[in-house]
Amino acid sequence: MREANEAKSAQKEVFVKYPILFMIFFILAVCPNQITSADENPTPLETQAQDILNKFSGEPAISDVQEAAIRYAEVHPGKIKEWRDAAKKKALLPKVSFGLDRNSTDLWHWESGSTAIGQSGDDLLRRGHDSVDWDVTMTWDMGELIWNSDQTSIDTRSKLMVELRDDIVNEVTRIYFERRRLQVELLTFPPGDLKPRLEKELRMQELTADINALTGGYFAKHTL
Repeated sequence: MREANEAKSAQKEVFVKYPILFMIFFILAVCPNQITSADENPTPLETQAQDILNKFSGEPAISDVQEAAIRYAEVHPGKIKEWRDAAKKKALLPKVSFGLDRNSTDLWHWESGSTAIGQSGDDLLRRGHDSVDWDVTMTWDMGELIWNSDQTSIDTRSKLMVELRDDIVNEVTRIYFERRRLQVELLTFPPGDLKPRLEKELRMQELTADINALTGGYFAKHTL
């Protein structure tokens, strides 16, 4: 009897010291299936939210809009690589120079009557023809294969291009999701009065026009 009381007392002491641990064991024992499947099966609220977002599946994704904005602004990273490749190939092309020289020195000579056909008299003093010299020169600077002075300019323009690209991407991303939030708001909580409705519709058109301007009309062309 004494041992049974001691055992009950020990169990009670453990439960008092570790109530949270016993609670966890109890939940795992009673409803293990509900816990393991909570992350696998979406809640009705998550399903409803996804259904609302799926209503806009006919519009381009944000990644496509960003790519279109970069392409329209001509700030794609591949352009910098093209500059660097062109600078390297520049050293393979020669510098061509063309020279032309006309010798205008007066050259006079005596011409006897036996060579002056159709002329009367002998020993005529005649002026000679002008002489024209020309040349073509090609030079290569092989040192530019290692380092080209244009690289400094390319580095500067590259930095400016990266900053411009980041600004464009940030701007088009901000406008895109502001427009999406407005779409969801109009769909889930439409204004009851005419004036607020018109203001939101006009704001929607304004945001759409901004995205079209940043993408060169890509957004409107690819929206179903």
